[in-house]
Amino acid sequence: MLSLGALSFLNPWILAGLIALPILWWLLRAIPPSPRTQTFPGVRLLLGLEDEERQSDKTPWWLLLLRCLAIAAALIGLSQPVANLTERLANRSGPLLIIMDQGWASAPEWDQRITTARAVLDEATQNNRAVILWPASIEDVPAILAADEARKILASLEPQPWAPRHAFMAEKLAADPRDIGETIWFHDGLSRDGTEDLLATVSGFGPLRLVTADAPAFALTSPRLEDGLLTADVITTGALGPAQIVAFARTEEGGERRIAVANVETEADGRATFTFDLPPELQGSVTRIVLADRPSAGGAAFADGAIRRVKVGLVAGAEAGPVTTLTSATHYIEKALAPWADIVRGDLSAAVAADPAVIVLSDYADMPEEERTLLTEWVEEGGLLIRFAGPRLAASIGAQGFGSLNIDDPLLPVRLRRGGRVLGGALAWSTPRALGPFTRNSPFRGLETPEEVDVRTQVLAEPSPDLAGKVWASLDDGTPLVTAARREAGQVVLFHVAADAEWSSLPLSGLFVEMLGRLMTLAPGRSAGLPDSENLKDTVWRADLLMAAFGAPRAVTDRDEAVAGERIAEGAAGPDLPPGIYQRANRTATEAGEAESVVINLTPPDAELKPFPDAPTAAVVETLGGVEAERYGPWLLALAVILVLLDILGTLIVSGRMGSRGVAAAAAVAALLILPAPDASAQSDETEVPAAAVSATAETTLGFVKTGNSRIDTISERGVAGLGFELTLRTAIEPGPPVGVNAETDALAFYPVLYMPLVAEALPSRKALEALNRYLQQGGMLIIDTQNGTSGFGGASAVQMREIARALNLPPLAPVDKDHVLTRTFYLLNSFPGRWRGARIWAEAAPSGEHDSPENADIPKFDRIDDNVSPVIVGSGDWAAAWAIDERGYPMFPVGRPGDRQREMAIRFGVNAVMYALTGNYKSDQVHAPAVLKRLGQ
Repeated sequence: MLSLGALSFLNPWILAGLIALPILWWLLRAIPPSPRTQTFPGVRLLLGLEDEERQSDKTPWWLLLLRCLAIAAALIGLSQPVANLTERLANRSGPLLIIMDQGWASAPEWDQRITTARAVLDEATQNNRAVILWPASIEDVPAILAADEARKILASLEPQPWAPRHAFMAEKLAADPRDIGETIWFHDGLSRDGTEDLLATVSGFGPLRLVTADAPAFALTSPRLEDGLLTADVITTGALGPAQIVAFARTEEGGERRIAVANVETEADGRATFTFDLPPELQGSVTRIVLADRPSAGGAAFADGAIRRVKVGLVAGAEAGPVTTLTSATHYIEKALAPWADIVRGDLSAAVAADPAVIVLSDYADMPEEERTLLTEWVEEGGLLIRFAGPRLAASIGAQGFGSLNIDDPLLPVRLRRGGRVLGGALAWSTPRALGPFTRNSPFRGLETPEEVDVRTQVLAEPSPDLAGKVWASLDDGTPLVTAARREAGQVVLFHVAADAEWSSLPLSGLFVEMLGRLMTLAPGRSAGLPDSENLKDTVWRADLLMAAFGAPRAVTDRDEAVAGERIAEGAAGPDLPPGIYQRANRTATEAGEAESVVINLTPPDAELKPFPDAPTAAVVETLGGVEAERYGPWLLALAVILVLLDILGTLIVSGRMGSRGVAAAAAVAALLILPAPDASAQSDETEVPAAAVSATAETTLGFVKTGNSRIDTISERGVAGLGFELTLRTAIEPGPPVGVNAETDALAFYPVLYMPLVAEALPSRKALEALNRYLQQGGMLIIDTQNGTSGFGGASAVQMREIARALNLPPLAPVDKDHVLTRTFYLLNSFPGRWRGARIWAEAAPSGEHDSPENADIPKFDRIDDNVSPVIVGSGDWAAAWAIDERGYPMFPVGRPGDRQREMAIRFGVNAVMYALTGNYKSDQVHAPAVLKRLGQ
């Protein structure tokens, strides 16, 4: 191999043919010989005659030069010139050992690893070097191969969803007698058991080259619940500066889709926590957590029983007896727990013996000392005890020291005061109290308190300095309604009202179901984990769903063998135990109560990722993604072919065998062959599509019109972001991040819906209105919000509003009433509040004329617009402020009175508006179908 600066020639001996070019020039000039001039008198008789065929007396110099250039291009092309290629392989006699870390951490840059390894094999081919290609998935040191054979094996390699076995490889290499001349190790940047031994072994073979990616590896632990929130840890190697990391929670219900997004800033120790604030009904449906970037099996984790249904023991008071009516307290508790838990009924001893995660006591007061001791020990070992007050509990306060002011009962979170509190009734001065809002420290945060829920009777907590920290819910006057306290590893929760409808209407409301659902997320034992090793003996497990190397689930094939229970007990993923979900295969009737499935993820909760050891002094360390070698041989050979074609064309012209027409036709054909075809990727900077527009077309994207006022634009951005978040949770639409657009300069056609605040201090310009008019004509929809809560124009005068309407070419508008399809595209609505409520909203008016005929009288007027969708929705509710959420997902502005549903109705209007824009008025068919059937006589 010959190198001239950055240019190298893989076949330099072919360049020796360039020496023959001067000789070739002389030969082409000498053969055929030049014609001799001789005088012949008779030639005068030929004067005036035209000879159509002409022949040059010698070869023109430019044609000789063309031929020499064609030969030179062919010779240089055959010598395989390559730029940016340096001689990397040592001049050694032994075979070249190429180790490929084929584990999960190699997956994100796998294509780059294959490309670089292929270049190494190309170089080995040029140097006639034998190769030992050892992927980590092969159990023994492979045989020595030619580089061409190794290239075929390399093309078939894929990353594997487990870690490479460095200790095993070091042991095999140490016992191998072959004399290896040089080693190239494509490692994944992580240190594992045996990595240092393998590094020391290959360092002793000769020159060592280490190739890896410059990006760190990331791994996810199994998802779990903490304080009612779905969480998962992300781990990386060592200290790492701030780097935004995003993770998705995915579900398979209704098809594989994303239902939540979380992001963190990595901490200095390389470990951080994702938190997904999902409702309990969605938490249980999560099947997988994945990292958004650098996909790999380590960057994904299956969800197990940690977020599944809870085993609950339900114990009623001794005097309550069995459930005989639909009004008993245990009936309400069972119905409220049904979505979240599997209930075990019985007495207290039986409930503790069943080892549930939660025990619920309904008005359970007096208990024998042995039961009290048994229950106290169960709580202190980590159980969650939920108690409900009632007549028996209230009567026992102060009796025999129970609940006394001077005694702390470990089975109650707070001290209770003698005598309950009666609100309302003929002999009471006070009226029933409503619920107060939940604080951020409460597991019930985010739940709405219905106005119709009231409390008439309750047991009272004795005031104390630490009482405020134990209150999870209270009445509107601040009286504690739900209190909780830690007891060693466990927790005790007390509802200060009964679980039936005698003391309050809470058990009759949907809030009661949601509150118990939130409490179930606090249950210990939701982490399913692995069964005891004793229970796994002599069992067989088969994979139900496996994890691929790039983090996506894959189906089980016939090649996936059954796994013994003893191997399941070890828990570490490997070639014989790929990460995935496993089902018990040899269950018997007597084992029906044991675990039916287990989840094996790559990263245990206490795992650490260690960086690759420091390289030996003599080793060469390289990074993937460097400057790639550029090969010029094919281009030079193509140039030689073109020069030969030009030579043929020049010869025909010089010999007179091609006229002017033929020359023109040949030139036209050559132009068509040489000129490149138009390519959208070769546009000039003036026509280049912006990256934001490309991103907007990749997924449904909602936009908002920028006003230039930073405060208004921030509210619009957060409002549209909040609406997109709700759409993701509630519908099949999963919009991307909102995009703010400048109507004067930005392309608007990529956004199906644009939110446009219309305020006096930031009215749109004439140019912006013209662009918005074109947007509406192309099928877009504009939500115009004057944000003032009245029927006015947001500070704009009537003249200005007429000019805006004229510039936008708006159709006639009419107030939206109950007949409009906008009231039922997703939710059934009869009002459209935002931060303000009461004002009307306007949309395209229903057409008049033939649609108003008597036979159409039974069809709502707004449904007579056929398939048209109103291009605008105009209102003044300040919807952006009602939708707006901060970075943590909390509402940014107060909306309505505390506890009412105004914000929820504003969100429902936003959902309806987007569904209306995307799906049209197909919902109209469901409403006037009875009228159509009536006409048909059905």
